[in-house]
Amino acid sequence: MRIWHRSFELMEEQGLTLVELVIAMAIISVAMMGVAGMFPVAHQHLRLGGDLTKATALAQRMIELLRDERLQTLPRYHQADTRQSGSFPTDALDEVPPFYGGSSFQRWRDGIASAALGGDVQQSWGRIEVTSIDRGLLSLTVTVGWPAILEERTVQLATVLSQ
Repeated sequence: MRIWHRSFELMEEQGLTLVELVIAMAIISVAMMGVAGMFPVAHQHLRLGGDLTKATALAQRMIELLRDERLQTLPRYHQADTRQSGSFPTDALDEVPPFYGGSSFQRWRDGIASAALGGDVQQSWGRIEVTSIDRGLLSLTVTVGWPAILEERTVQLATVLSQ
């Protein structure tokens, strides 16, 4: 078969030479190495996004639990930290209605641990801060943190509750 070249010279069809084949393979290899280099970064970002979603859900769960409590009992949660068992609120079963704050907080702590944020079951933590803004008006801040590769990551949700 004969084809016309741009300069209208008649050329005979030829296959690829060995040099052209080696150059093409080198170009494809460099491109594939660039693509392969994206996989670890994509995996790291995917894991971080998953941890962020889990931490946000855990913080939201505690906010919802606190919204169900009586406003007068919420200051008992102030500075409760899952890393310090002495900071947990104490259950008061003799109150009407009974206060199960310590039990609820322990379940939340266990939920944080089982989420294994950052791939580490032991290092994830949660903290609650309750601040009085005005009479009958409280500010709640729930923070969930976990270790990451370069620095500690945190998710913080805040809300205001009133009577």
